[in-house]
Amino acid sequence: MSCSTAYFAQQSAGLKEWREFYVIVGSGAAALTAVMFIVASLRTQAMAARTKDSVRAFVTPTVVFFLSVLLLSGLMTVPAISRAVLGTLLGLGGLGALGYLIAIKGHQRWRKSRSKLGLEDWTFYIGLPFLAYLLLLASGVAVWKEAALALEMVAVTAMLLLAVGTHNAWDLVLWMTEQPRD
Repeated sequence: MSCSTAYFAQQSAGLKEWREFYVIVGSGAAALTAVMFIVASLRTQAMAARTKDSVRAFVTPTVVFFLSVLLLSGLMTVPAISRAVLGTLLGLGGLGALGYLIAIKGHQRWRKSRSKLGLEDWTFYIGLPFLAYLLLLASGVAVWKEAALALEMVAVTAMLLLAVGTHNAWDLVLWMTEQPRD
């Protein structure tokens, strides 16, 4: 048994120890997703004032980040999932999410609105999400190959997406407070 195989066997046995982490992170992501729906529904005129492209580029991805954490947490708590299946699903999730980020064209939207959006906006709406989903893809490969620190990579991905989503949700709340009352 190679060093990395032994490490993964130890981590697979220890995956049960990660269960509590994913229950907490997944519950937080679920609650934050619900809050996003509530906030958006409370300020319908403010949301309607945004263009469809703007909502797709900046609001919807925040919900997607929270849902990604929720799905990731659910996947990581599936009992007796094989290394190959887990790695494959993580990798496909990373690829699918990267495809989603490209499809919503947030980068193009940011470039068009550059005078309004700063480096912080680019970092949290474009840069860090791409990094997180690349890390998710790499995590899938690492889990599949039984690499050291594979499970830690998945946890970092979940925390990064949760942090990005929280920042962006707060950014939305601040933006909405600046809008005229409905």
